[in-house]
Amino acid sequence: MLLRTNTIDDIVMSLASAPVDERTGNKVIYSANWIADKPSMIGQENPDWIRRELDWFFKGSNELWAMEEPVPALFKACAGTDGKVNSAYGHILFNGSAEGIDATAGSLFDRVLNTFLLEGKGTRHAVAIISDRDIHQLAKFNGRNDFICTNALNFMIDADDQLHIIAQMRSMDAVFGYRADYSMWNVLMDFLLGALELAYPELTRGNITFQVANLHVYPRHFQLLEDTAADTDERLARRVWQGMSEALFPGPNPGPSFSERMGIKPRPITDNPQA
Repeated sequence: MLLRTNTIDDIVMSLASAPVDERTGNKVIYSANWIADKPSMIGQENPDWIRRELDWFFKGSNELWAMEEPVPALFKACAGTDGKVNSAYGHILFNGSAEGIDATAGSLFDRVLNTFLLEGKGTRHAVAIISDRDIHQLAKFNGRNDFICTNALNFMIDADDQLHIIAQMRSMDAVFGYRADYSMWNVLMDFLLGALELAYPELTRGNITFQVANLHVYPRHFQLLEDTAADTDERLARRVWQGMSEALFPGPNPGPSFSERMGIKPRPITDNPQA
């Protein structure tokens, strides 16, 4: 059973009405949660960038030279003098075990998969810890400027055999950040379903849910947010009006008949044909 969770429309409208935090200049909402069912929350995604990002994700690299050009300026700004970044989720998920851990345990993704296989569908241990307890130091290591945004990914199979991903985050940019994260967790969902198919062929795709401590929009995207909110408001208003119309006028309404429009009154029916 899932409690009521916000939609992307709810989040967009909340961000649009949120005050500007004078400390940062951003529009912010705190403790935001929603079901992610669209590739973009605000504006349109860039399919070419998504393709390049996913290619790098599945390479499992944390080095920017392994990413197809052009490398986004945001990534370059995060990288250290060694050309590496902390927020390389493919590297975190698909590379080997951390230092000091038995290498036979496999990658973090392998451990999530094996948890389901060994403990069953009802396990609560299929979690991928993405950030690091030493992130305060790692964020500046070798000249980097990269404090990982995602804290953890929880993978859950509900009683209806639906696989869910719950992404718990300290911070997210609602424009570029959401698009990047959704694209990765969207393919990761299918990847894990495929890996579990032999053991649990009954599984189906569930929801991707984001739980974000600080969801924000930068000033350069305020107009884009305003335009998206206006489109969302108009679409929701049409949906409400359509629902009201269907409730008040169920089925097709043929309108007045020809006789009614012409004012012709029907003759009374009697048993006398000559009447």
